Amino acid sequence: MDTVAFALIMSSNSIILTENDINNFYSSKNSLSKVIYERLVSMLMNSELSPGLLLSRQQLARELGVSVAPVLEALIQLELDGFVESIPKKGTIIKAVSKKNFYERFVLREALECAAARIYRGQLIRENKKELLSFAQRIDRGELYSLPRIKDDIVFHASLVNLTRLPVLTREFLKATRIGIFCMQNLAGFTDLNKIQNHPELVEKLATDDPDTAEKAIREHIWGGDPSGNPAGDPSGDPAPNSCYS
Repeated sequence: MDTVAFALIMSSNSIILTENDINNFYSSKNSLSKVIYERLVSMLMNSELSPGLLLSRQQLARELGVSVAPVLEALIQLELDGFVESIPKKGTIIKAVSKKNFYERFVLREALECAAARIYRGQLIRENKKELLSFAQRIDRGELYSLPRIKDDIVFHASLVNLTRLPVLTREFLKATRIGIFCMQNLAGFTDLNKIQNHPELVEKLATDDPDTAEKAIREHIWGGDPSGNPAGDPSGDPAPNSCYS
């Protein structure tokens, strides 16, 4: 097991992950390239950097007050995570997004969360029910589609996945949701969605000891009440999934 992530699970009195915990899932090294990477991801999440923008390594290095080398390392990681792409003779640009991109990340999120729910359901949920319900209620009080609510939703679901004590699941979930948010923020029409998911209700359902019931609960939550997984965000052109980050 990843000892750094395992320490995160075992050393905190709270099962709700902090921002620092989440950042550590990407890298335990406090390197300059990690700091730059997180800064660039933050800019992407806050729509400070838009699809199609050409990123100059030299300009970024000047603006951040660092050498080009750690900027290059950060850009390589961003490319591996799906945020940017390198184009020969042109440079690094922020990738254009499409419904297909969003759908792919959404399906990955579903697979990871459903697998995780079969592991953490039941006793772990019951033992931590009070804390989970408190945070779930906080999410549902937030303004729909606001960035703070979206971030809280990710923290909540990542904290559930992290109950598996399988750091690779949490890490891959966080990667999928980060790029999912970026796609969402740059897709027209997302705010037209109107299904709101009940997070406290999800906690109650996940307290079951039956893995099939827990998996069904998380799938229904993700897909907006459609347990069949009929993809409202199918790349055929229909709208994005109704419940994502709501």
